[in-house]
Amino acid sequence: MKLKLLLSLSLLSLFTMSCEQVEIVEPKTVNSLQTSLSNAAYVTSFDAGRKNLIAEERLEPSLSNTFGRQIYTSNGFGINSSLSRSGSRSIRLELVKDGSAIRSELYYNQPTTTNGWYGLSLYIPSSSWPNESNSDGWEIITQFHGTTDSGDGKRVPPISLSVSRGRFVLTVNYSAKRFNNEPDGKVRYDLGPAIKDKWVDFVYHIKYSYRSDGQLQLWMNGNKLVDYTGPNTYNDAANPYFKLGVYKRNWGNGSKRVIYFDDVRMGDGNATYNDVAPKASATDTPPPTVEDPTTSQPLSLTLMNADTQQPIQALTEGTILDLAKLPTRNLNILATSSKTIGSVVFNLSGAQINNSTQTNAPYALFGDTNGKLLAWTPVIGNYSLKSTSYAGANGTGTAGLPLNVTFQVIDQVIPPTETVPPTATLLINNDALATKSANVTLSIIATGATEMRFHDDNDDDIWGGWEPIATTKNWVLSAGTGPKWIKVQVRNAAGQESEATFDSINLE
Repeated sequence: MKLKLLLSLSLLSLFTMSCEQVEIVEPKTVNSLQTSLSNAAYVTSFDAGRKNLIAEERLEPSLSNTFGRQIYTSNGFGINSSLSRSGSRSIRLELVKDGSAIRSELYYNQPTTTNGWYGLSLYIPSSSWPNESNSDGWEIITQFHGTTDSGDGKRVPPISLSVSRGRFVLTVNYSAKRFNNEPDGKVRYDLGPAIKDKWVDFVYHIKYSYRSDGQLQLWMNGNKLVDYTGPNTYNDAANPYFKLGVYKRNWGNGSKRVIYFDDVRMGDGNATYNDVAPKASATDTPPPTVEDPTTSQPLSLTLMNADTQQPIQALTEGTILDLAKLPTRNLNILATSSKTIGSVVFNLSGAQINNSTQTNAPYALFGDTNGKLLAWTPVIGNYSLKSTSYAGANGTGTAGLPLNVTFQVIDQVIPPTETVPPTATLLINNDALATKSANVTLSIIATGATEMRFHDDNDDDIWGGWEPIATTKNWVLSAGTGPKWIKVQVRNAAGQESEATFDSINLE
């Protein structure tokens, strides 16, 4: 068992070695933010001309006490002097595959301002960041973490930038409920392939609101990719707080992730793009964007997994979709735009016909329920899809350039050839002996398996249904204290089943 040490920010600032050998646990609370900032709350920038900054981190000469650390591994945090965006140093954060390690992050230990600007530069080395093929193998690399109230449960962050299947993905979650365990709605932007082995600059402008007047703008390398108006946070008493680093729960390819950060800045609502951007430009305004929808770039289409609500791949002209090779047959097609739009009109023809108009994000061909994409299982055949954005609701106002793509759906099922039965190992709470909570986490280590099923001491030897194989699963132990056991069995695509295996734990 790891020894968890709590270090104050002032003590953390004394460490200057290249790595940490201590885990910093999740802060249970964050400091409250003043309604208005005093002059003492602002910082003086290293660069002349930058104003309205409440935080700046350039590692000159070392990490300041502005940020706390959440480190799990011996090399989780370091200051690197051989790679930098500007100056001579950068922040190095590393996360290795470990049953208990899910993050190596820095956090700003107080809520951010209701209206604020944020800038940073990050570097992802390809040597330690292979692309994941599974939809649940994502890594969050920047997030605005919700500040939970006493009635809230564990939730996904309101705003996060992640790497998913080798692509940058910006996700917005929101809820107007006073207390909540999950978002009421979600908006996701595919920003394109994750850039590796180069410094990538990001600037965020965020005006928090769980109502329709929220605002989120994002620039990558000076190009405005997101201009979103709408709810972008939870109905919490305090605003989210800022985090950067690596957060990862599920591992597929590789056993280590390394990322570097430099030129990290935070500004209040009076700041500008150039106040926080990693490299200031000659003007005080963000890079211009084309606002005329008749000359703007058309929409982008993404094939979505309706089970996990995660992107599978871009849908472009001539794409061939093999149902036998996709992670699910429950699909949808999502349209995104780099600018604010009022609605999207879809016209699908071919093997299936579907015409729909979507006024509210997410703009999905087959619709959504409260932000959750609905499922579509396509029939085999050829398709043509026309997608057109409009400035107004319900397909009204000025139309953007239509995007026309043709694609094919096939189902090339390859007969299974497995001759060796699969195997499985089950651990409850990482092989813990006892627990005080009936809510536990199952870890499943399986080889050659595609599906799994479970039963426990409360099921009278009745197995649950088969479900897709996964590495973890949440479980609620049977009622009453004392010894509890859970069994797992797996099978492969040929239908061969493993021997049932079990693990036990004592519920105190």
